[in-house]
Amino acid sequence: MALLYFSKVNVNANIFDVYSEEIKIKDILDQLYFNISDEKEYAKREEKTFINDEGNFESIVNEELYNFSELEKVTLEGRKYITGKLIRRYPLHTEQWDIKKRESRKVTHSNNSTSIFFYFDISTEIISFTERQKFGFKQFNEAFQELLNIYMDSTGFEIFLLNDPFTIEERLRNAHKIYRLKSTIIPPNNNDSYLKELYDDEVSQMQESNVQKKTNIFEVHKKSVKGINIEADMVKRVVNSNVAIDKFARGYGTIEVDGEDEDGTKFSFNSEVHSPYKITIKESIRSNKKKLIEKANKAIDAFMTR
Repeated sequence: MALLYFSKVNVNANIFDVYSEEIKIKDILDQLYFNISDEKEYAKREEKTFINDEGNFESIVNEELYNFSELEKVTLEGRKYITGKLIRRYPLHTEQWDIKKRESRKVTHSNNSTSIFFYFDISTEIISFTERQKFGFKQFNEAFQELLNIYMDSTGFEIFLLNDPFTIEERLRNAHKIYRLKSTIIPPNNNDSYLKELYDDEVSQMQESNVQKKTNIFEVHKKSVKGINIEADMVKRVVNSNVAIDKFARGYGTIEVDGEDEDGTKFSFNSEVHSPYKITIKESIRSNKKKLIEKANKAIDAFMTR
């Protein structure tokens, strides 16, 4: 399984012109749609110092190059979007076996590359993508942002991960099936002005039992026709306690939910602050452009109607 992430493209440098209606976001994005190509690169240079085999300090300058590839620009059924790959090219410092000398020696592959397929919905300003080994979402967002700024040098863009907009109650209420629910509570410092009945009751019980961390895990097999019954008293008690802890002592209670929507789209939710908006997809969908776009569009539509 893989995680499909979603990032937002924001106009930064010209934002006050947008507010004063001197310029329209749509005009900026239409120009961006026209300008993007596979011809320009973003270079990131970083100096690293390390101790070599002789015990001496040695410095090397690594240069990573990022560019777009295999771009396709489409306007279809009211949606304007760009698909393609974001390429990361970087030196790979590794070792290679010398069969004649029967020893391993250091080598550098100077043009090593990794790619991530992306779907950029121009109308919503949202990019969908998955991570790759040695190419995480932070690298993706930074490189995508800098490339947009290169293609539109008079406009400043900022790209950031979208946070999950749904509360735990909404996730549970709207899910077709929940097959895993994990609740963790750590009793916070006592503060009488914020205590409420349920919150106080949960913390008091933990104090009485000398329990410093409480974890509840409910699971049902993914192939089960029915998911966890979220209306059952045992489940509701745990969820409500966690909601109370989160409300009156944020950071001391977390809840994780794994489930699926009615169309079979799997999701994972973590109530911790800044939990990114993401859905789970089959590994095979990574390389299936049509299905990945379908999954992305459903998730984007759900986010936009929130």
